[in-house]
Amino acid sequence: MSTKIGITNVDVGNVDSVDKVYRVLTKHLKVKDVSPETCDCLRWKYKGNSYLEQGYLDLAIDAYNQALSKPATSMMMGNSNKQEGVILLLRASAFLQRAQAQKSTLTKITQEWVLPDVKEQQELFVESCNNGGLGVVNSVLNQIQSDGRKQKQTMRQIQYHHGLYQYALLRAAKDALRATEILPNYPTSFLRAAEVLSELWNLGESRRYLERALALDDTLEESVSLLLEGLERRQQILDNARATQEWPDDSLRLALDIAA
Repeated sequence: MSTKIGITNVDVGNVDSVDKVYRVLTKHLKVKDVSPETCDCLRWKYKGNSYLEQGYLDLAIDAYNQALSKPATSMMMGNSNKQEGVILLLRASAFLQRAQAQKSTLTKITQEWVLPDVKEQQELFVESCNNGGLGVVNSVLNQIQSDGRKQKQTMRQIQYHHGLYQYALLRAAKDALRATEILPNYPTSFLRAAEVLSELWNLGESRRYLERALALDDTLEESVSLLLEGLERRQQILDNARATQEWPDDSLRLALDIAA
């Protein structure tokens, strides 16, 4: 990992103390009047970045929490508010990755979920009643009850991981949207916000943020076009779901997230 100001590149991958941050800022980046709070904030930010790159999402989020908890100070060249925006954007990325991990677990559970054939169970029960003894009927009933318990357990697992997925997305959305307010001229913040809003099925808002990102940086046209195509696909899934039948909101969201 490196930090760059002008043409100066300094490796900060091993910046794990306030003293090291202070040396990087004062000696290599020539920043004056650096406070201990600033150094501590940036130390946690660098630690969070390192954890994020290694996939240690919980540790990354904890590190960014520590960085954001530090008192507002005059950070590098007076850009304390911008630093807050950058850290929020990084934490949004960590929450989004956590959401994606939960979605992978959710997908795996649903793919392995074997639903019982209700018609086959009914036919088996009728057959046992007509041609089997009491023991056979009891055995069939026990099997049907066992299948029912397994279905309930699987459904609870699905709802649990879907809840974690939704929670992580909402945390990512909160951070990303706040980052767009702090960094109104930084296209990456709008791209991240658009990505999270798409996952939350807020497709109109997602499109608006994509358009803003492109307005800020027209070199993003290819990336934005791909994301817009993704929005179109999600819109088709949403329209088809709404046209099929009336869904309760919670069931619709679960079905959409699994289908997508």
